[in-house]
Amino acid sequence: MKETSLEDLNRIPEGFNNSMAWNFGHLIVSGYSLVFKVTGADTAFVIPLQDKYRKGTKPSAPTTQEELEELILLSDTFTQAVKDALDKKKFETVTPYTTDTFGVPVTTIDEMLATVAAHDTAHFQIIKDYKRILAA
Repeated sequence: MKETSLEDLNRIPEGFNNSMAWNFGHLIVSGYSLVFKVTGADTAFVIPLQDKYRKGTKPSAPTTQEELEELILLSDTFTQAVKDALDKKKFETVTPYTTDTFGVPVTTIDEMLATVAAHDTAHFQIIKDYKRILAA
C-alpha cells in the first residue's frame, strides 16, 4: 500500500467493482469485526471506517490519504489488539458463527483467526492481481 500511488490504489480495473484501496480497507475492517464483534468478545469495539469498507459495500468515493494512513495503522496494530484481548481472556467464550465466505462454522478464537487469515489472503491476492492488471 505504501509503495503504490494513491491514484493507482483508487483505480478500479475495467470489469471490476472495487479498487486495491477498497480491498485493503475491507480486509482490515473485516478482520477487526470478525475477531472482536462477531465473536462477541467486544461488541462495542469501535472500528474506524467500518461503514465504508464493510461487507456488501463498494467504493462510493476514493480513499483519501488520511484514510489510507488510518487503515495502515489499524493493520499494523491488529496483532497487538488481538494479543491484548487474549491476555484479558476476552475470547474464553466465542459466539458461534458461520461465515458467508467459507460456510464453515467458527466456534473458537483459533478458528476465527484462521478464517480471518484465509479471508485476508483472498483479498491480498486480489490486490496483487489488480496491481498487475493496472500495470499492463
